Amino acid sequence: QPAYDLGPEHPFASFRQQPLFDLMRHHGWLDELELIRPEPATRNELELAHESHYIEFVEHLAEDPDAPDVRDRAPIFGLGTADNPIAKGQHAAAAAVAGGSLGCVRRVVDGQAKRGFNPGGGLHHAMPASASGFCIYNDLVVAIREAKRRGVERIAYVDFDVHHGDGVEFAFRNDPDVLTISIHETPDVRWPFTGKWEDQGGPEALGSAVNVPVASFTGDESWQHCIETAMRSSFAIFRPQLLVTQHGADPHWEDPLAELKLTTRSFEFAARLARELADEHCEGRWVATGGGGYQPIRVLPRAWSIVWATMSDRPIPERVDPAWIERWQQRSAEPLSELFLDEPIEFPGAGQAARQNAWMLEKLGELHGW
Repeated sequence: QPAYDLGPEHPFASFRQQPLFDLMRHHGWLDELELIRPEPATRNELELAHESHYIEFVEHLAEDPDAPDVRDRAPIFGLGTADNPIAKGQHAAAAAVAGGSLGCVRRVVDGQAKRGFNPGGGLHHAMPASASGFCIYNDLVVAIREAKRRGVERIAYVDFDVHHGDGVEFAFRNDPDVLTISIHETPDVRWPFTGKWEDQGGPEALGSAVNVPVASFTGDESWQHCIETAMRSSFAIFRPQLLVTQHGADPHWEDPLAELKLTTRSFEFAARLARELADEHCEGRWVATGGGGYQPIRVLPRAWSIVWATMSDRPIPERVDPAWIERWQQRSAEPLSELFLDEPIEFPGAGQAARQNAWMLEKLGELHGW
């Protein structure tokens, strides 16, 4: 598939899938029968999430990115910016990402698989007529609407990324049949500056959005308590039939674009919780994607390998394969971790963050009737 490439200096590294798949192969976690090459999303499929004139512009942009009229109009669609630079082949790459999430949903909903993972997906910021936050097409909205089209009546979407899942929440803000839960760093300091705990969806579906904005410097224990409370409480009321999750790895303490202080232990916790609740409420039907994460060698491969191992019922070893470390260390300026699950770390400010989060969670419970 074409690479989702925003440029060599862009934090969204185009090679980020390579060390991930290499790590999973080193550990024997990629049975060829489990690997599906997706078909790119068609124009009609992309229109499940996006306006036709936006898709047409992205197609035109990809064909001739240097055309003057294209350059002039690009900012109208959120393109040609530092976050979303113009790149040749952009449409094909973004359509391939959306096709991956579509393929997962179709196989899970149709009963061909219980779970599906698209680590290249999770582009949760894209809006109906504009790119946003490194995201061209919103594969999650496309996939969820396809699940609805195939007869799934109630769908829960949970976003673990450090940034608010604004594009997905916006798409379903007035849809009472889609529950969106987003746990993210407080919008007081973190882009896109949306997703306050008081925000609970549009007037036609009030309560369908659950926002869990945690304080900067939040660590594993408080983060895990917040998301477990929100998911268990919301699922008990909503009773979803399909779970879709976005596993951004940028809440990790080493991520350069945020200030949460999680270890990879929280990524395992989130995946295990998702699997448990999918089994309890959705007959096991669970589709997961990747998302943000800007340590493409030190963190992402471990984070998303953990998600896949949990989905596919594989035990997570204590140590990363030394041959993989030797191969990829030359691409990393910092030493690569030998452990899949980081040692617990206590950061300054974690206690105060936990107290702020406890207050927020109490207010959230009052708002949603937990």
